[in-house]
Amino acid sequence: PAQDTAPQPFVSPIFGDKMVLQRGKPNLIWGWSQPGDVVRVEVGESSATATAGADGRWQARFQPPPAGGPYTIKVSGKQTVELREVLVGDVWICAGQSNMQFGLGQARNGAEEVKAADHPLIRFFNVGQRAAYSRMDVPRGTWKIVSPTTVGGFGGISATAYFFARRLQESVHVPIGLVQEAVGGVPAET
Repeated sequence: PAQDTAPQPFVSPIFGDKMVLQRGKPNLIWGWSQPGDVVRVEVGESSATATAGADGRWQARFQPPPAGGPYTIKVSGKQTVELREVLVGDVWICAGQSNMQFGLGQARNGAEEVKAADHPLIRFFNVGQRAAYSRMDVPRGTWKIVSPTTVGGFGGISATAYFFARRLQESVHVPIGLVQEAVGGVPAET
């Protein structure tokens, strides 16, 4: 498979505005800079530093603030990036084939479910099809807040993931983040 020739980003795109961090345990954030560069990550009262390795990749481990938010994460080094409207709660990987890829709009009463999908404490990141066929160091996508304008259509949310997250959020009362990696017909290993 062909590899991307684009330069690696300072902060991996899996981390972005509107994302959800896992509560109650250390989190990692990573990206790329020049080898030897020191990068500082700050969120709430926590901060961490990392040094870019020989391949330019840096990785910082930090303790997230209490569940809730919104918070801002500041990543600084040779560049500075701020990630805004970040929540802390529970993050789930929603992986599978066509049964997980099946969109909310196609579910029973899908049109009504899409219209009623107003859940600002549920966010999702759709990794997309390309990652299912070859290794990707840098996923493409953005975090989206669950709303009628983001959940339907191509690139929307999995019906299974949506109903799971909605029920879970009502039960545990913390923000829910979904990382959706679902492509019909691909081998499980990918």
